[in-house]
Amino acid sequence: MSWTTAEFKGEKNLDNHFVSNGTTFFAASGDTGTGVAYPAASPFVIGVGGTSLTLDSNGNYVSETAWSGSGGGESAVENEPLFQEQFAIPNDSRGTRGVPDVSFNADPGTGYAVYDSVGISGVAGWFQVGGTSAASPQWAALVAVANSSRVAARKANLGSAGSVLYTLAKANLATDFHAVTKGSNGTCGTLCTASTGYDFVTGLGTPQAKVLVAALVARP
Repeated sequence: MSWTTAEFKGEKNLDNHFVSNGTTFFAASGDTGTGVAYPAASPFVIGVGGTSLTLDSNGNYVSETAWSGSGGGESAVENEPLFQEQFAIPNDSRGTRGVPDVSFNADPGTGYAVYDSVGISGVAGWFQVGGTSAASPQWAALVAVANSSRVAARKANLGSAGSVLYTLAKANLATDFHAVTKGSNGTCGTLCTASTGYDFVTGLGTPQAKVLVAALVARP
């Protein structure tokens, strides 16, 4: 899901729409910096934040920093889900949902090439896009790849993968995820600054896809 809206008092009443056996929901965390958006705040949705990606001249991964536009923070409405409580995310004494859960390249300056053959954007041709609206479907694709391999192995789809991702991160954070430890999405101190482990800008970090997909496939 690429859409977001500001949190609102009755959002918990809509969370049941994101409970579906064999389905994982992903949502963009927002592109305006610190702050929590819905549906990324739902405990049944995996919120996806953003990074700025650096590659070398051969296209190899070099590093990432938190993207300044990445939405994130503590929910004003949703309770902290058990998987975050067990992971012991920082600053969670309020018992509220932390957003995002994970992240992906979202900086328009390091984003994705798109070709417009019609000229809807004003000019036909190649241009570059970004945003957590681009990051969210990248994560959806990663879990779809894992689920296809699970089906081939006669396993069930992962369903809501939130608890699985935190379980894997608790055991193998350094091998399954790229740690994002630099950058911020605001000026509110700890809540706005990327750090080792979980943070409220990039979540658990970005996927080391080859390793993480294999770990997701291996789950019972």
